[in-house]
Amino acid sequence: MTFTKIPSRSTLVPQIVDQLRKAILRGKLGPGARLNETHVAESLGVSRTPVREAISRLLAQGLVKEAGGGVKVVADMMGEIHEIFAIRQVLEGFAARLAAEQATSEEFSELEQMCQASLAAVDSTSVAERAALNNIFHSSIAKASHSNRLIKIISEFYEYAIQEEVLPFYGPDAARTQFEQHLEILDALRARDADRAEAAMRRHIGDVRVAVTSAIRDMLRTSVDLDEVDSAVEREMDRLSREPTERR
Repeated sequence: MTFTKIPSRSTLVPQIVDQLRKAILRGKLGPGARLNETHVAESLGVSRTPVREAISRLLAQGLVKEAGGGVKVVADMMGEIHEIFAIRQVLEGFAARLAAEQATSEEFSELEQMCQASLAAVDSTSVAERAALNNIFHSSIAKASHSNRLIKIISEFYEYAIQEEVLPFYGPDAARTQFEQHLEILDALRARDADRAEAAMRRHIGDVRVAVTSAIRDMLRTSVDLDEVDSAVEREMDRLSREPTERR
């Protein structure tokens, strides 16, 4: 596994985290793959210290786990994602309940604008824009709960929201459905119906979990297929290189 060289020294750790996270979510680093600090550092062209910190952050996020003896390996994403989304359902469901009780009219207006922008971006070619709008909506509801402790806890799980790596496998129809569910959540919030807001958020995150796990399976399958093609090409090139000159 090779990585893109890091050009700037000012934000080393976040850049390393980003590259490793993408490699894991795209299946380039599969479950059980060992993260060797020296090899990763050499591939990125950096020292081991920021790599060590980046791996520690991935460990905290659940993308990496301890395998004993100080060895760090890539976690089984399917199992991790099911657990993370179950936790998100509880946390964000409670945030929606509090937001129905605490949110201001200005916050409702901001959420409305976010919903409309999200629906308009469904057919956008910018997957980064779609991912950002989705995450802003969820973080805005957390903030509208006006519970600083809850906001902080929820923020730790945003790595498991819909991300740029997943969206290419997450079609417009699925995206439109999820963004329409945002409107259902907002409708419950505006009605100050805490029970309905919590239920709508829990249902929404449950549906997102299904979509994200399906998307990751597609990514892993695509990654394996491409690796098989690359291997076949390498074998054929090797075979041709070994053929006698007079036969070419």
